[in-house]
Amino acid sequence: MTTDQLVYRGVPYGSHQHQSLASVEAVEHVYRGVHYRLPLQHQPQLVDESLELHYRGHVYHHRQQQAQQELQEG
Repeated sequence: MTTDQLVYRGVPYGSHQHQSLASVEAVEHVYRGVHYRLPLQHQPQLVDESLELHYRGHVYHHRQQQAQQELQEG
């Protein structure tokens, strides 16, 4: 088995097969009760650093630029 092969329940398959399934055609799907009609393959959205996120009573802010600087320094 090569390093690019994945195994699911004992059946090996190539990661290239998994990636080729993503399509640019819109697909209907439901996530947490909300219906979507979007392609499986899409570009990531830009991060809005002014957006305030709440998780379990704590407030978070996106710090993408700060994280990028820390990676370059360390």
